[in-house]
Amino acid sequence: MISAVSLGFFGAILALVGMKCTKIGGSETTKARITCLCGLHFILSGICSMTACSLYAHRITSEFFDPLFVKQK
Repeated sequence: MISAVSLGFFGAILALVGMKCTKIGGSETTKARITCLCGLHFILSGICSMTACSLYAHRITSEFFDPLFVKQK
């Protein structure tokens, strides 16, 4: 989950740099590549977040259906 947050943060920073209205980043082709990298960061952030939530949900459901699990259900 920490990797998802950090990838999202760096994706947002790259999105600010890749905007056409900013002077940072150089030419239009460079800004297009930066924006493409920003999108990749956001996609990877979503995949990391989905993986973390799915693993946690799997653990909770497997503990719930385990008859040998003695804690409160």
